[in-house]
Amino acid sequence: MWKWLFIGFLAISQVSNAQINASNLQLVGEARMTYLFWDIYDARLYSSSGDYSTQRFPVLLSLSYLRDFKAKDIVKATNEQWLHLGKDSLVGQYDKTLMSLWPDIKQGDTLSVLVENNQTSAFFYNGKKLGVIRDASFTESFIAIWLSPKTSHPKVRQQLIGQ
Repeated sequence: MWKWLFIGFLAISQVSNAQINASNLQLVGEARMTYLFWDIYDARLYSSSGDYSTQRFPVLLSLSYLRDFKAKDIVKATNEQWLHLGKDSLVGQYDKTLMSLWPDIKQGDTLSVLVENNQTSAFFYNGKKLGVIRDASFTESFIAIWLSPKTSHPKVRQQLIGQ
């Protein structure tokens, strides 16, 4: 089951306060992630135009969880998805950083990543800022879990990007 678990994140501009300000972003698409008969999370993608295009920022990816998950299992799922995408060099590289940022998730919680540009990923938990990773390789590879044409769940991608 953990192979299909994804991390929910918002990608928006870096803000100095501790809350997400997504008022200038429009919904691009939404999808429900399921594995076998379990509902995992509801995903929503936002952009400034309401359309998705690679290398156009800001984008916000938000996951509202429908089940409880330990942070370590979300990190493990992230690594599994990077393996699927052929990004083997990233596996394990960000484990400590992500474990220090992400809490254990309870049903109803939201994890989000805001990508203001292709260099930074700002993470939020229930709307409150957790921290920022400033690394272009991480940022591109992290959102690729959901948005790459090579994602392990192409139907979820199609719904998120509005196709």
